[in-house]
Formats: sequence, C-alpha cells, structure tokens
Amino acid sequence: MLTVPNALTLLRLFAVPVFLYASFRGEYRLAFFIFAGAAFTDFLDGVIARRFNQRSRIGAILDPAADKTMMVGGYLFYTLRDGLPCGIPGWLTFTVLIRDFVIVLFAYLLYTRIHVKRFPPSWAGKTSTMLQAGTLAVTIEINAFGPALLPFLQVLFRIAMLATLYSAWDYLRKGKGMIAAANP
Repeated sequence: MLTVPNALTLLRLFAVPVFLYASFRGEYRLAFFIFAGAAFTDFLDGVIARRFNQRSRIGAILDPAADKTMMVGGYLFYTLRDGLPCGIPGWLTFTVLIRDFVIVLFAYLLYTRIHVKRFPPSWAGKTSTMLQAGTLAVTIEINAFGPALLPFLQVLFRIAMLATLYSAWDYLRKGKGMIAAANP
C-alpha cells in the first residue's frame, strides 16, 4: 500500500538517521531543515490521507512511529550531547520519555486485559506533542542560527513540561474511565 501519505511517512522515517548524523557532525542548520521538513511532511501526509481517503492501517502504525522516532532521537541527542551551545534539560527529556512509556504501557494493558482496541490521542496529548516538537525545533534553531530565541526557549521548556504532565494525567484519567466502564 504505497500511497502518497505512506511514502511521505517512510521518507520521514528514513530522515531520522540523517537528522541524527547531521546533529552529531555539528551541522545544526541541516538538522534544523531536516526537522522542519519532517514536520511539514507530517502535516502534508495527514492532509492528503484525509482529503483523498488514503488512510491505511500501515500508515496508522508508521506515522506515529516516524514522529516518535524523530522526537526521541532529537530529545536524547540535544539532552545528552556535551558542548552544545544550547541543550534540552534532562528533567524535560525524562518527563517526555516517561510520559510516552507510561501511555504505551497503559494502552498495552488496556488492550491485553480488557480488550480496548482504540486509545485515540486527546487534545491534551496533541497539544503536548506540538509543544514538545516546538521546543525541540527552537533548541535546534538556537544551535543552528544563534541565541536570539534563548529567553523564549527557557519559558518554552517549562510550558512543555506542564503540558506533558497534564496530558499524562489526562490519558491516565481516560484509561481509568475505560477500565471502570469495562468492569461495572
């Protein structure tokens, strides 16, 4: 099922190692443009899939996998790499990764224990993901082009943290409601 949205998703998935390689080499401008291109193709593949009814099961699996691979790789690199002009604080990366792990674990338990087949993203989850992506983009931008946005980024770190914690709470609350509904 090689549809245009799936091809864009595969392109985004293949861009992850190139993005990380550029980052490791200190080519932050290239890394920034790859990350921005990945964000654009993520938006574009969703629009095309909805508009032309090209949704597919493989796309539903690969799209979030491509997004999370880029985000996790970026967060880990820009947190753990020494000598960066600007890095992501460990407390934010830890929170982002733990939240994702808890959500995946909880969705798995819902699926295996009470056979919940759909655990759709919430507005809080989408908002927190957008803020996390924006935080990573601004971090890369500062490394690529200079510290003009550094004061903004310091605020963005905290906003992304709060949104991440709120979305984790929101997903757990929804999951608890699903459990209660399945076990009256």
